[in-house]
Amino acid sequence: MKLPPLHALMCFESAARHMSMKKAAEELCVTSSAVSQQIAKLEGMINIRLFIRSPRSLELTTEGRIYLRAIRPAFGQIAEATQRLMNEGKSNKITVSCTSSFAIQWLLPRLPVFEQANPGVEVQINTTNRRVDLLSEGIDFAVRHGRGIYPGLESECLLNDRLRPVCSPRLIAPEYRLSSPLEMTGYTLLHDEHRMDWALWFNAVDIPDADTDKGPVFVDSNGVLEAAIAGKGIALIRSALIQEELNNGTLVNPLRMAIDSPIAYYLVYDESAILQRMSRRFRDWITATAAAEKNEDQAPSGSAGMVTPG
Repeated sequence: MKLPPLHALMCFESAARHMSMKKAAEELCVTSSAVSQQIAKLEGMINIRLFIRSPRSLELTTEGRIYLRAIRPAFGQIAEATQRLMNEGKSNKITVSCTSSFAIQWLLPRLPVFEQANPGVEVQINTTNRRVDLLSEGIDFAVRHGRGIYPGLESECLLNDRLRPVCSPRLIAPEYRLSSPLEMTGYTLLHDEHRMDWALWFNAVDIPDADTDKGPVFVDSNGVLEAAIAGKGIALIRSALIQEELNNGTLVNPLRMAIDSPIAYYLVYDESAILQRMSRRFRDWITATAAAEKNEDQAPSGSAGMVTPG
């Protein structure tokens, strides 16, 4: 289908936003008559009335309101992409949306490397669990925990390493080892709000009837991690998020087994975000950093749910 003329759409969007032909004309630097003619051209093309006009007022029809809601995001995307293109080489600010768990456990410890390599860059981290609209909220990148399916957006897998049981060495002494997965059921299991991982774990090790409903639930993996370090139970966490704790002995692996998970951390962004050179550098740095650590830490992994050596 042929697209309506952009100028006609601009006149309609401006007049609908201001509810005034005069204000739309002032915004677009044309005459009120020109705005009215463009809207009439648009109405004639689609054969639908968009406004109810009277000498003293302007009102959208039902069809006009629906059409405005449908096209407004496109104008926002055009404005945002244009601004990013104009800022190429000028802006040193990068905005990243992620959970507080990912920020604290993975991103913040590694971020100084990027900042040292790019003096003057400002990386703003917006921690949230909610869904965000990248373009309308001015966010360059988001890191999300899921299956990598984000319609209309680019996504690159960062961390898909295996889930490992970990606990304080004070909890299981003195060897810090369990002899079989069944022994896990005798300890307190620590959960984040999703509760998915322990059920996946026990199914993978052929103990499908394990009671995974027991144990405290935390809003995110930060709480799970702190509880594990305090010796309150056993947590199931991706090793990439706890390398420091494993290296310094704050946490230990009580059972040398791990499972692959279908859920991973993904870098998500609108393609227009990398119009800026500094944003491209950040994308390249974070994906390369994650890939390098993955190669160092892991042997080739199997399919989701496969039990592998820890």
